[in-house]
Amino acid sequence: MINNIMIIVVVVIVLSISAYFEIFNFYQKKYYENAYKPQIIKFRKISKYPEQFMINGITNVSNDKQYQESSALKMISDVVYPEEKLSIEHINFLMGYTYGTSFNLVNKNFIPFSEPIEGLRISAPFIGLKMDYYTTYSVKLFVDAVKYYISKGYPVLVQLDMCSFLNKAGFYPHSELFVGYDKKGFFYYETIGKQNEEKKYIKMEKLITATNRLNKKFKKPWKYGFCVFTVVEKNKHINDLIKRNGNSLIGEKKNKTATGAQAIGEFAEYIKETKTFNNEWILETLKYSRSDNAKFLEQFFENNSNLKKASELFKEASENYNKSLKIMKKGRNEENINEVSRLLFENSQLEEQIGKLLGKAANDYI
Repeated sequence: MINNIMIIVVVVIVLSISAYFEIFNFYQKKYYENAYKPQIIKFRKISKYPEQFMINGITNVSNDKQYQESSALKMISDVVYPEEKLSIEHINFLMGYTYGTSFNLVNKNFIPFSEPIEGLRISAPFIGLKMDYYTTYSVKLFVDAVKYYISKGYPVLVQLDMCSFLNKAGFYPHSELFVGYDKKGFFYYETIGKQNEEKKYIKMEKLITATNRLNKKFKKPWKYGFCVFTVVEKNKHINDLIKRNGNSLIGEKKNKTATGAQAIGEFAEYIKETKTFNNEWILETLKYSRSDNAKFLEQFFENNSNLKKASELFKEASENYNKSLKIMKKGRNEENINEVSRLLFENSQLEEQIGKLLGKAANDYI
């Protein structure tokens, strides 16, 4: 009897766990569908392409900051609209990339950015571009499609695992801009780091493995995916975009995830409770991204009082992140962690204020 009860309990637990993951996977799939607007690659739409091809005239703009997707979009924008030469900070603003954060309430992972692919899709029309995200389960169709679009003059952005890409241990999500190919591989521009003026080359098998591994790691409902940008009429109505960035900064708690100011506050509480902090890169990233945001708002919206005030608060937040970084470099003891937690909580309030200021400013551009 006891054994039967134990078996029933185990079965119920297993079924409950399975149901949880089914629900989680359902919402995750729904998220990718809404954020990426993916399109399945159709074989009949991929026509013949030459054995080799190279897109010329692109200038690499990568730097040491974690702005990979922004750098790729700038490279494309600079070719299509050479007279504009949008700054990385401007593109970050259009993407909302540096105007939000997220904290997973289950695995406690903190991300100091907003979702980049969704940001690319939303920002593209304000540059005069349209992003299409293509997906497939087929290796052959993936390779054929990437080559096809490159042969038509479209640079192709691919998300991948950089560690697999470079044959190193670990996992590092990354994006590269592919601009050419031959029989055995692809040519691309690196999107992070300095001295990347020249195109690089990767064997076809490495690209296939690296992009598949990233999609598998993030449980995306496809094996292979990539972005292509085409020219469209520019959207000049930025009020909705400003409001979106404001909402991203304010954030919320939803589906086991906190975002924006809520995420920073939860992260502050987490490190205080656990007395641990092993992610100095997060503080470094938040420091320079908020400083860059301040510079852009101050220069681009110099006559808007709400955005000018937001710029000042971004500077204050950046300085707090810098203080936190210096404290952590002195030592990871309880006293220092508590002080960093306090500064992070203070910044959660600052970033919420900034979000509200952006919400007010959005009304000035209707």
